[in-house]
Amino acid sequence: MIRYMTHLLCSKYLGNFFLALSLVLFSHKISATSWAYTETLVRFDNEFARDTVYLEYDGFIDRALEQLGQIKAAQVSVSLAQNQVQEFRDQRILPSLRMESEHGILPSVISPRGYPDNEIYLDPSATYDWDNWDFANRFRVIGVQPLFIWGAVDKAVKAAQFGVQSVEQQSSATQQEVELQLHGLYFGYKLALEIERLLELAIKTMDTVERSINQQRKDSPDQINESEIYKFKVFKAQFKARKDEVNQNLLFVRESWNYILGADYAVFLPADMYLEAPTDTIFSLNYYQQMALSNRSEIKTLAYAEQGARMFIEAKKAEYKPGLFMGFTGTYAHAPSRPRQDNPFISSDGNTLNMAFGFSIRQNLNFNQMRTNLKRAELEIDRLYFQQKAIQDKVMLEVHEKYRTASIAQSKYEGSVEALKITKEWLRMEQLDYDFGIGDVRDVVDALKQELELRIEEKQTVFDYIINLANLNKVAGLSIY
Repeated sequence: MIRYMTHLLCSKYLGNFFLALSLVLFSHKISATSWAYTETLVRFDNEFARDTVYLEYDGFIDRALEQLGQIKAAQVSVSLAQNQVQEFRDQRILPSLRMESEHGILPSVISPRGYPDNEIYLDPSATYDWDNWDFANRFRVIGVQPLFIWGAVDKAVKAAQFGVQSVEQQSSATQQEVELQLHGLYFGYKLALEIERLLELAIKTMDTVERSINQQRKDSPDQINESEIYKFKVFKAQFKARKDEVNQNLLFVRESWNYILGADYAVFLPADMYLEAPTDTIFSLNYYQQMALSNRSEIKTLAYAEQGARMFIEAKKAEYKPGLFMGFTGTYAHAPSRPRQDNPFISSDGNTLNMAFGFSIRQNLNFNQMRTNLKRAELEIDRLYFQQKAIQDKVMLEVHEKYRTASIAQSKYEGSVEALKITKEWLRMEQLDYDFGIGDVRDVVDALKQELELRIEEKQTVFDYIINLANLNKVAGLSIY
């Protein structure tokens, strides 16, 4: 959109506009241009003085990142990976611990021979009393604690930690991509504001031209070319229609800002609404290539993923070896309808309290399955290794392409600055010649036309330089601004 606006200015507005400038009288001076430009800035500031929020670059980026769901989704992915690390850490202490409870009703037990309650088990004719029922409860706790499993848990934790670092790099790559888009939006707004100011300047100048034409028609009607007057009127009508289109495009940029920043109560504007060229210097191609290999998040993502896969293999290898475990269990049951038997060799499911613990050695005998899983993990490492090679090749090509584009953008910007400087000198010379009566008004108009054309071109080259330098820094893994 921004490029389209600039193209409209250069290709349609200025060509016809400066044709009409040839009708300007001797009284039309360059100082009027400067005055119109200043008046435009004052009007522009007053227009947005109410309910306007001015944002610095960092403030705009930070506020936008807080609102975007894409960044929040990436942050949740990091939290999920961190949760998995904690899940493996929890395997160190009682990875298997559960409690079971049973509840119901049981009939009482009676001894027809009159044995006491603690000796009912000695009565062979003991039976149930189906007329006497009561509630019964049983609770059981069972746990297993690994004592020596060849460091499998610690290795799994390290593998998960590498996974967290890999996901963090993915999140960083996502944020860098979003920041690059926001970078373009921020400076695109500044470019749009610059173009709007140039349009306002053109409007003021057109009004001056029209007043000069009307005055000359009164004073020297024989020197007026009616054909040029009609051309000017047609151009002015077309210009106003195009101006409305540019205003709508600028309104769209403003609404985009409000939407991305998540606020409808105020108008957001850049704190500095003037587009200035970056002060950074483009270094050598080799510098950006080395920075890319060291800093690119995509490369780091795969590197951490490969390290995590290797550590995961080490954890899986522990399954080939036997592990030492300790287990324990405790049971408590209470049934009021049943008598408690105190004999250690006699137990009752209704009333009991016992605990036990012991040691066990476990060995997984599914060797074929373990070999298959291990082979899959090794293939995953190979895949990650070749992906790293592929991404490194891609990064080198990207850096080379972005370096070339940024260098060209810098050269165009420097050329436009030099051309604008020369044009300003040309304009001053033509004005002096004209004031001394040895110059031609058409030469002054041509110089003025060239100067304003180069103003627009300079702003466009500044914007292109800013964006292309940001692209270069981004592919090199550096800060984009």
